[in-house]
Amino acid sequence: MQSPTPAFDALRQPLRALLKRCAPSVRRDGDATLYLGQGQPVIVFPVLGGGPDSTAPLRSLLDEAGFTSYDWGMGVDTGPRDRNLNRWLRELEEKVIDVAETEGSSVSLLGWSLSGIYARELAKRTNPLVRQVITLGTPFNTSAEGHQQCPLIKVLEGGYGNLAVNLRHRLSQSPPVPCTSIYSRTDGLVPWRLCVEKESAQSENIEVDGATHRGLPAHPKVLEAITHRLAQPEGEWRPFGAAPARAYN
Repeated sequence: MQSPTPAFDALRQPLRALLKRCAPSVRRDGDATLYLGQGQPVIVFPVLGGGPDSTAPLRSLLDEAGFTSYDWGMGVDTGPRDRNLNRWLRELEEKVIDVAETEGSSVSLLGWSLSGIYARELAKRTNPLVRQVITLGTPFNTSAEGHQQCPLIKVLEGGYGNLAVNLRHRLSQSPPVPCTSIYSRTDGLVPWRLCVEKESAQSENIEVDGATHRGLPAHPKVLEAITHRLAQPEGEWRPFGAAPARAYN
C-alpha cells in the first residue's frame, strides 16, 4: 500500500482538530442512547480481577460508536501487589504517553472499579496528555465513612490493614482535568458514598439506578453518559445534566 503523500500528511492534524470541534450526532442502541464520536481516543481500564475480556464489550461498543478505544495493556488487574502504587503508576504512564503520541491528541481515561483510582492518579501525573477521566464504581473518596470496609481499598493497603493518611488524602483530591464519577447505590461491592466527588466547574457525579458493580458498563444510562462525555467537543466539557440536548442532535 502506498504511503500517504507529504501534503496529505501535513493536513492530517488540522483535519483531526476540525473533526473534534464538530458537534456529535446521536443514535439508539437497544435501550441506550449513544453519542457518536469522531475518533476521540480513550483508554479503558478493567474491573478488579478482570482483564481485556472484561472490557471487550464496552470497547467494541465505543469503537462502533466512532471512538478509538485502547485496552490498558497490563492484563488482569490484581492491584499493585508487590509494587507500591507509585511504581505501578509509573508503568501505566507509558500507555498514556504511547496513545497520546499515536493519536496526536489528549486521551480520555475510563476506569472501572479499582482501576478508576489508577485513571485519576494518572491524570494528576500526566495531565497535559489527559483530556478527562470517567470512573465507574470507583471508591476514590477515602475521606467518606465506610472506606475501611471497602474490599477494593483493602487491595491498596498492602497487607498493613490501613491506608496511610497521606495516601488517603491524595486519593480524595480531584485531578486537574474534567472528571465524571458514575455510581449506583445497588453496586453491592463499593459503598456509593466512596464514589461521590465534590462537584465543581469540571467535576460531576452521575447516579444510575439498579446497576451492580459488574453490571455498570452495560447499563443503558451508563453507556449514554460515557459516550456523551467522550463526544463533547474539545475544550467544551460541561456536566452531563447541564448540556443542552439540542447541541448534540
